[in-house]
Amino acid sequence: MTPLRFASSVASAPAARRCVGLGLGGAAIAWHASHRTPACEEAAPGRREAKLLVASPAEATPSLAARCIAEALGTGIIVAGGCGAVCTSKYAGGNSTLFGVAAAWGMSVALAVYVTRAVSGAHLNPAVTCALVAIGKAPAEEAPLYIGAQCAGAFVAAGVNYAIFSAAIVAHEAAAGIVRGSAASAASYAGAFGMVPNAAVVGAAGALLAEAYMTSILTFIILGAGDADAASVPAGAQPAVIGAAVAALICTFGPVTGCGMNPARDLGPRLVTLLTGWGGAATTAWYAYTVGPVIGAVAGAFAYQELVAPHTKRKGA
Repeated sequence: MTPLRFASSVASAPAARRCVGLGLGGAAIAWHASHRTPACEEAAPGRREAKLLVASPAEATPSLAARCIAEALGTGIIVAGGCGAVCTSKYAGGNSTLFGVAAAWGMSVALAVYVTRAVSGAHLNPAVTCALVAIGKAPAEEAPLYIGAQCAGAFVAAGVNYAIFSAAIVAHEAAAGIVRGSAASAASYAGAFGMVPNAAVVGAAGALLAEAYMTSILTFIILGAGDADAASVPAGAQPAVIGAAVAALICTFGPVTGCGMNPARDLGPRLVTLLTGWGGAATTAWYAYTVGPVIGAVAGAFAYQELVAPHTKRKGA
C-alpha cells in the first residue's frame, strides 16, 4: 500500500510550508539509508491549505526492525555463499582454486548488497558499521542492533552450512586424523567457519595487523564507490565494484589470514564450531578477526574522508 501523509499550512504564518522527507537514496551503498533530511516547499504567504500528500516508496523510511532484518539476511547471504564455497572445496571434493573461492565471495557480497541496500544501506559488516559511525555517516545508537543482526545472520547461515556438510566434515577429520576439540582441530574448520592465520606466514598479532590493513583498503573502496559527489561509479554498478574488491583482496591475502575483513563473518561461524565440539580450538586467534577489521575500517574511512572526500565535494559543488 502506498504510504500517505498529511501536510498542512496555516494562514497566519509568514510563509506556510509543505514538507516532504528526502533520503540519501540507493546510490550511497554503505551509507545509512534511513537518514532523512527534511526538504520543504514554500507555499504562498497567507494561503491556507491542507493537502493529502502521497509519499513515493523512496520517501518511506524502513523501520529499524526492517533494517536489522535486512542486515541479518544480507550477512547470511554472504556467509551462505562465501563460507559455503569453502565448505564445498574443503569437505566435498570441490577442489576450487583460490580464484574460484575469491569469486564466490565477491559475488556473494555483491548480491547481498544489491538486495539489501535500499532497506538498510547494506553495511553487512560490523567493521563497516563502526567506520560509518566514526565518520558521522550512521547513528551510534543503532550500531549495536545492526551489529547484532549481522552476527545473527552469519550464525544462522553458518549453522545451515554445518548441517549440510556435517557428515563430510566428520569424514574429513577422520581422513586427516584430526580429533575435534584438540588444538590441531582448528585446521578442520579454518576458512569454512571461523578464520585461522597461516602459521607459516603470520601469527595472531600479524594476522590482526594484516586484517586491519586489508579492511582499511576495502572500506576506502566502499566509500569511494558510493561517493555521490565523485560519481565515478554508476549506482547500479557499485555493489559489483565492492564485490570485485573483496575478490581481489582474497586473491592476495586469502592464503595469509583467510582474508576475513568482517567480524560477523568470523564470529557467527566461529560460534557454530564452539557449539559443535571444537571447544577451545574454536577461539583460536578470534580477536585478530574482530579487532583488526574494526581498526582497519575506521582508519580507511577516515583516510577517504580526509584525503579524498574534500576534493570530490568541490567537484560536485
